[in-house]
Amino acid sequence: MGLGSRLKSLIGEDLLDDIQHQLKEVATQGLDRHLKIAVTGLSRSGKTVFITSLVHHLLEANQSRSLPFFDVASDQRIISVKDLSSSSDSPFPLRQSVQALGQEPPLWPESTTGLSEVKLAIRYKPSGRLQRLINDSATLYLDIIDYPGEWLLDLPLLHLDFAQWCRKQQQLFSVEPRASLAADWSRAQSAIDWLAPADDDALAILSSEYTKLLHVLRNQENALSMIQPGRCVLPGELASSTLLQLFPILNPPADLSRITAGSMYQRLQQRYDDYREQIVKRFYREHFSRFDRQVVLVDCLKALNHGKPCFDDMKLALTEILQSFNYGQSGFLRRLFSPQIDKVLFASSKADHVTANQHHNLDKFLELIIQDAQREMRFEGIDTRCMALASIRSTESAEAVLDGQTISCLKGINKETGETIALFPGEVPVELPTQKDWNSSRFRFLDFAPRKLPQTDLKPTHHIRLDQALEYLTGDMF
Repeated sequence: MGLGSRLKSLIGEDLLDDIQHQLKEVATQGLDRHLKIAVTGLSRSGKTVFITSLVHHLLEANQSRSLPFFDVASDQRIISVKDLSSSSDSPFPLRQSVQALGQEPPLWPESTTGLSEVKLAIRYKPSGRLQRLINDSATLYLDIIDYPGEWLLDLPLLHLDFAQWCRKQQQLFSVEPRASLAADWSRAQSAIDWLAPADDDALAILSSEYTKLLHVLRNQENALSMIQPGRCVLPGELASSTLLQLFPILNPPADLSRITAGSMYQRLQQRYDDYREQIVKRFYREHFSRFDRQVVLVDCLKALNHGKPCFDDMKLALTEILQSFNYGQSGFLRRLFSPQIDKVLFASSKADHVTANQHHNLDKFLELIIQDAQREMRFEGIDTRCMALASIRSTESAEAVLDGQTISCLKGINKETGETIALFPGEVPVELPTQKDWNSSRFRFLDFAPRKLPQTDLKPTHHIRLDQALEYLTGDMF
């Protein structure tokens, strides 16, 4: 008599079946895994479109072949993907975004302005023989958290006191275009006696003007990235909070030892400390410390188009962001939050706005911008990668003959005019631009309108490298 038959005779067939079922459930739960991926980006970098397209392709992954370099999908091991976002307190507007991209003519979806998330359950067939012996399926619970890059830029405030932050802002506002754009606001500051008793009405007026100034700095015309405090422009649920009545002092008293309680300076200093403790530190303790992987989206082409001030500002912002992840065993963040991020993907968006032979250049150009800080992150055991991608492909490849030579071109709809055009968009530099490059107006990358994103029957031609991004971020979980 076999072991199974003996057990059945001893404890009963129904009870044995129940025990076997429970053991199988325990084993299955052991196979199930959870992963939190945070997605952020500098202003207008395509964060909403990235999440929309990525999730849309994932939800169709068991029916379409649109992700050939995402191994679990190309091996046809995905059984089904279920959207669990309705259980979230702040669900990402996926349906509205897909509808915007799927209408005729398609529209770019509205940008998100606060924290939101997508919750997915990906049911798949395990690849390992041992895993398949335990159970023929497992589930990856994938949370994709969307939050503004401006909030990430607040993190350096945690190790700067108010005086140090003001000095950094003084340096920023001494350089164009900030210096000219902030001239009126700076003059209004110069009339303030910072040692005098606090005047909340005067502070409220200056704070309001500073918030308006930050919006001007980050608008499409100026496209600056280094915006602090981030909550002043994207307040989320804190829109009416007095904690946001905050700004740097550009002409502080020469002798800070003369600062007294209840003075104008001390009132702003206290608000700064409260902002750090109650907003910044709370956000990173409740959210940032729980992220497993991070995506940072960057629009390098926009920065090149807008010239040296915009480019330098983007480079500074990226450096600050990279320091957010530089949390070695003795690092500031390690002591404060115990973060667990082990992979960071820096994604250069709009790869469809350059020809295919320029994608490698776009990869290398982003690496060039962040190479020093990236080296430090790798030393601390954080895996990083730079990748050019397009969440929605807005163009198609074309060819033209010029002086007897065939050149690669792009064909798409001009975002500004609505006309279909074909052009050679230009080359992405593989070295940091020189002053000569900036003076020559070398960079003129055009913006294209989106092409319609189908609701079903998705194909690899609807994106560029989205599958490679998924493989990098999640491939080891399957």
